[in-house]
Order: sequence, then C-alpha cells, then structure tokens
Amino acid sequence: MKRNIKTLSALLLCLAMVLSVSGCGRKNKDDSQSFMDSTPGKEISRTVGADEVFSLNSNSNYSLNPLIATNHANQLICCLVYENLVELNNTFTVTPNVIETWESEDGISWKLHLAEGHVFHDGSPVTCKDVRNTLERAIVSDRYSGRFSSILGVSHDENTVYVTLGKADMQFIKLLNIPLIKSGTYQDAHPIGSGPYTYNEDGSAIVAYSGYPGYDSLPVDTVYIKEYQTADSIISAFEDSYIDIILNDPSGTTNLGFASTNEVHSFATTNMHYVAFNEESVLGRYPQFRIAMQFAFDREYLPELLNGNAVASALPMYPTCAEYPKQTADYLEYDLETCKRALENAGVQDYDEDGRLEFMSGSPQEIALSFIVNSDSSAKAGMARRFAEDMDSIGLTVNVSELPWDDYIKALKEGDFDMYYSEVRLRNNFDLTELLQVRDEDDDEEGSVTTNINFTRSKDANFETYINDYLAAGDASRSHAFQTLCEYVFSTTGSLIIIGFEQQELISHRGVIRGIDANLGNPLYGFENWEIELS
Repeated sequence: MKRNIKTLSALLLCLAMVLSVSGCGRKNKDDSQSFMDSTPGKEISRTVGADEVFSLNSNSNYSLNPLIATNHANQLICCLVYENLVELNNTFTVTPNVIETWESEDGISWKLHLAEGHVFHDGSPVTCKDVRNTLERAIVSDRYSGRFSSILGVSHDENTVYVTLGKADMQFIKLLNIPLIKSGTYQDAHPIGSGPYTYNEDGSAIVAYSGYPGYDSLPVDTVYIKEYQTADSIISAFEDSYIDIILNDPSGTTNLGFASTNEVHSFATTNMHYVAFNEESVLGRYPQFRIAMQFAFDREYLPELLNGNAVASALPMYPTCAEYPKQTADYLEYDLETCKRALENAGVQDYDEDGRLEFMSGSPQEIALSFIVNSDSSAKAGMARRFAEDMDSIGLTVNVSELPWDDYIKALKEGDFDMYYSEVRLRNNFDLTELLQVRDEDDDEEGSVTTNINFTRSKDANFETYINDYLAAGDASRSHAFQTLCEYVFSTTGSLIIIGFEQQELISHRGVIRGIDANLGNPLYGFENWEIELS
C-alpha cells in the first residue's frame, strides 16, 4: 500500500532547529467550561519536527464513543475510526456516504437506503439495524439529542431504515452527519466503527483498515495517539510536532490561537450570534423601534473581533447556502443614517433639541436602553460596546451590562433588560423554533427540561407557522419559504437581529498536509485524499 510520507533527514532536522521560532503567549483557558467565550487564545508556532510519525492528541478524561465525545481531540480520532451516515460540506449540501439515497414525500415519513460495501472493523457488513441503533442512541445522547427532538420513531427492515418525525422537515437528511457504530457495542470503551482506521490492541494507535473502500489511498498506515491534557502541554506538543493537527474553536474556552508558521483551515459552523428584545419593555414592545435597530449593528466587526473566524450575516442562515436571500440581507446592512431615519419614523426624535433622542409619552421622555451581554465573551461584549458607541453618536443612550453567566441568565429570566446579545448553535437545517416559539410559563421552573431559549416575551404564534412552512418546503419552494420567514421576522416584527456565524479551525504545520477539506461534522473529511509530508 502506497503511503505519501517523506521522512526528515538529519540535515533538515538540524536546520529546523536553527531556524525554529517560538510563539508569544496569550491568555488561554482549559476546556472545563461548558459555554463558549472569546478569549484571544495562546499563539502556537512550529519549532522542530520531533518525530517522523503522524500523531493526534487524546484526553482519557473524556469518552471516545463518537456519539457522546465532547472533547475536541477525541472527536478528531473518532473522525478516522467512524464513518458519518452522510456528509455535509461548507455550503450545507449533503453528500451520500453510508446512507446512499433517501426519500420523503411529506417530510414526516423518511426512507433511508444504505450504500453497499461498508464493513465494520470486525468484518461484519453495515446493516439497517446498525443505522437504526445508532439513531436511537443519538436521540438520547447529550451530543446529538437536540437536533433529533422531532423524531417520533425509528424502524427498519432488511433494506431500509424508516424514520417518523413529529413535524414535516424536508431537510431532515442534513441532520444525519453523525457517526455510525455497530449495534450492541455502544457500551464499549471503543465501539466498533467502519471508518478508515481501527484501534490497535492497546489503543495507543489507530491503524489503516484493509476493509475500508479507500484503503489503498490512505496517507499513513498508522496514526499514533498521544495524550496532553492542559492547554500549555498541548501547545508545546504541537510546537514540537509530537502532535500534528489540532481542532480549535477560536471563540471557545479551548482556544489555542495560531502563528504564521502554521496553516489554518477555517470551516463553517451553525453557531449564530444574535440580538433580541424584551418585547414588554418601554421601547422593545414597538416593532418600528425593533426594525430600526436592524441597521444599527456593524456585523463586519464580528469577524474582526474573532480574528477572521466568523462571517457577517443579517439572516439566520450561513451565507454560502444556496437558499440564502442576499438581496434581503443587503437591505438590512449596517447604516446609521438609515437607522436614524427609521427611529424618527418610529417617533424617536430629539424633541427638546438637546442632542439626545427621546420618545413621546405625554411629553418627551429620555431614553436609556439596558443592553445585557455575557461577560465571559470578549467578542460579544465588544459587539455590544461598539453598538452603544454608534448609538451614542446619533443621540441614543445605551447602557451595556456585561454580566457573569449566572447573572446574565437571571436577568434574561426576570426580564431585566431592553435588549440582549446571545449565541445559539442552530441545527444544520437552520431551524429557528427554539429561538422564536412562545415560552410556556413552566419553562423557567426549577428542574424543568426545555430547549426553549426565547426570552423576548413575544406572544406571536405566527413565527411557528412561518418556520414550519420553511421546514416543510421542498427544493423548489424552499428559497421562497425562507425569504417569507425572514421578511416577517426582520422586516415586519424586527424581533431578532442576526449578527453572524462563527467558524472553527483545523490547524496543521505549514507544508506538512495537502488536501484538507474540513467541515463541521467531519473536520478530517476526505482523509484518504490527503498527502502528508513529515519534513
């Protein structure tokens, strides 16, 4: 089997030692926190190739079961041991994999058909039973349960997996970029997979699996597994090439940063930044005021705050998607003059000519908007401060409160705000249900379990209708349905302001790897097409 590896000669090793560079330190955090922040990260650089093998990091404090693996390092290993049912690229287009074809007439009843030739590492063929078991496990797993909350049931026969949903979703197939495991092995430390690599006997490495369809093209015979748990030790191991690739979340608690001696491969995510209103507050109750605020946020500032690892978007869909209505997005772009005119049309003006805007309630009333944001995120706080500065320039007073997480959640639940800045990880079909569904009175009770994160206090039941129409729309009508949804949410009610989407990074040493095509569900996608040169 041909492998595209070139080893490091002694001369090049010495030269690399002479020319090595070191990274400058920045603040970093461990990954014990469960919520994202936007720390600048600690810069990492390549110094000297420490060995002549390809290695990934791991963390034994976390699971290597791909359905529950939450650690970034372990997730990378899982990408090589397990296959996804389908793949989803950076335009959120589905590519068949284990599931080769699918069909649904109504978006509720789905038939999934398997491709031939996929074999587990124990030599057994992948069956419909394995796919059904994987889905049933994913439905109740912490990692994937949110995306599958609409599944009512899963069954199978010899040739087909049947899935029934609680409501129509013609994009359900986009949710199935999840790893497949063999039925009956879920409780194992290393459930049996069907990916390009399988664990060796002691788990110190994963080795190329001869039953994998792309076996002859795999770039290395063995991927060694190392273990570094602290941020500093991971950085040092990467600098010295003891590990060769890192998955990094630039806005997260595990942000490591990067240096010019590395190659950074950014890929799209569904992590969306947005602003919403307390629609029971003095000004937040008025759609005209909320719509005026659509023009008040410089969305292009978000990528700047995240060092390029974000894309601005005025709408709740990643801009590379085919259904993204660019004309509608362009209409909502940042423009303070448009914002000021819209405020005037909403009755917010400088009535007493003191340079500050007021609203009329019997007589001119001073405005001081309360805008809350989680203080753990420097990017979110930066966007809020920038907004306050822009509003001050047109005479509107905004008081930004940067609150610790517990205080932030308390303020949301109690309605102690006019506006709030937040982030949500949308599903791959860009479903806004949890953001806009009417909150039940029991949602905030102690011990309640809910995915509803709508703190606007809106009672608008029309949102659900527009969202469901979009999800139920087929290929021919989906663009129109999404645009109709956007026109209602942003141009009619103004209930949300979308800021943009984050990106994540796959970091490798410069010149070592060619062919990387990372995506959200599989950062190591197409590994058999990689060329690896350890020199």
